Amino acid sequence: MVELPTGVRVDSPGDGVVVVEFGDEHDVTTKEVVRALLARLIDENDLVVADVTDARFIDSSFIHNVLVADETAKEKGKAFRLQLGTAPIVRRALEISGILDVVSTAQSREEAIRVGHDEQASGLPQLGENLQPAMS
Repeated sequence: MVELPTGVRVDSPGDGVVVVEFGDEHDVTTKEVVRALLARLIDENDLVVADVTDARFIDSSFIHNVLVADETAKEKGKAFRLQLGTAPIVRRALEISGILDVVSTAQSREEAIRVGHDEQASGLPQLGENLQPAMS
């Protein structure tokens, strides 16, 4: 079992669905444990939601982990979603990085889970469809 960094909580709201809540700060100091956690959760679940709603800071290493997780999920025929509603500094980092144009996003937990199940059930491709446009 991977030891979770401060501010990280994992919840399973349904069969094959897991939500990772990233609160606090995530940077190079949590890079490896976050990478390992996301990889394991993608292996074990059909839908992984990375919730950055309560994150206070993220850097490029965290954003890279999200991109890798998204690509891994796609390769395995699974769904990965980034749940937003974040602090302005976190949203700005995501906007500047361009990740919001690549990774599927949702504004709420319900939306992230509902759309993930709809994609799984319909067999539609999950190639970086943005559910909500990036806000400026």
